[in-house]
Amino acid sequence: MRVWRRQGERYIDATVQEKVAFDGGSVMVWGAFSLHHRTPLFHVQGNLTGLRYRDEILRPLAVPALQQMGPQAVYQDDNARPHRARVVNDFLQQSGVNRMEWPACSPDLNPIENLWDELDRKVRSNHPPPRDVQHLYRMLQAEWQALPQRIFTTLVNSMRTRCVECQNSQGGYTHY
Repeated sequence: MRVWRRQGERYIDATVQEKVAFDGGSVMVWGAFSLHHRTPLFHVQGNLTGLRYRDEILRPLAVPALQQMGPQAVYQDDNARPHRARVVNDFLQQSGVNRMEWPACSPDLNPIENLWDELDRKVRSNHPPPRDVQHLYRMLQAEWQALPQRIFTTLVNSMRTRCVECQNSQGGYTHY
């Protein structure tokens, strides 16, 4: 149970919100989007290493999508360890991928975080609790495909504002 309360509100029923996990299971997924496109949602099973990221995600999914967008495309990932592995850096450089420089701790700037939140809300509101991890992944896939393209477009178009707001807050918190 999670409790959200202000001082003096201890144990008031209205401050307790019960959450049920998906039978203790979780799913890690990878997806990417641009102004007009999205990749398929990829189910990451087990630990993601730099080699697996290169071989299972970048080579078959991300690089072809970037090439389809043309030479002006810029790849934005985060600073997760597999994303910054030397084998990944070398592969992206050899593939001619323009990669966005990214601050170490900046989830409020990364629009995919807003998308994961939206996907989570859609799955929780439109489906009964999943029976197992595979069922949860199928629900995530269905909702990923059903997301309207305008959501992706809005998130891409918000990047300039995100960066300006971060700069204005001198690296502090933003409303994103």
